[in-house]
Amino acid sequence: MRDKRSTLGIIGALACLSSAMFATNATAQTAAPPHERAAGQVLTMPATVPSALPAKSAAAEPPTAWPKPADIQHVSTPGGFSCAGGNLCTSVYDPTKGDYVVYSFYYCDTYTLSNWSGAGGYRNAQTGGATAHFYGKTGNELKSVPVGGSSSSYNWSPVYSIRNC
Repeated sequence: MRDKRSTLGIIGALACLSSAMFATNATAQTAAPPHERAAGQVLTMPATVPSALPAKSAAAEPPTAWPKPADIQHVSTPGGFSCAGGNLCTSVYDPTKGDYVVYSFYYCDTYTLSNWSGAGGYRNAQTGGATAHFYGKTGNELKSVPVGGSSSSYNWSPVYSIRNC
C-alpha cells in the first residue's frame, strides 16, 4: 500500500512540474521581446546634441520612466533607431551619458517621466490604432499621437507622463 501511494505521489509531482513548465512557456510567448517583434519604423534623433546642455555631466540626473519600459537603449546622434512594430518609441537626451536614450513603450500603461528635458523625438509604431497621449504636470493632455505619428524635435520639458495606448 505504501509503495502504491509513493508511486502516485511521484506521478502527481511530475504532472505538476510538467504543467508548470508549459504554463511558463505560454506566458513567455504572449509578449515577445522588443527585438523579436515585427519590423517597425525609424525614429530619427535630433541632428545635434542640445547646445544648452553640457555634452556629459556627472552632476546631472538621467531621464527615467516608471514603470520600466519594455526596452531602453542608448544611441548616438545623429542617427536613427529602428522602432519595432507595436511600440511607442521616444528619445530624450541623457546628460549623464552624453547621448540619447530611446525608450520603447510596448505594454499599455501610463508611464511617469523624470528628468526629461529639452528636444528629443517620438514615433508611434503601435498597431491597432493605439493613440499615444503626452500629459503635463497637472495631468492636462499636451499632445496625442496617432499611429504613424512622429517628430525628431519634440520638447519634452513640459511632459510629465505618457500613456501609450
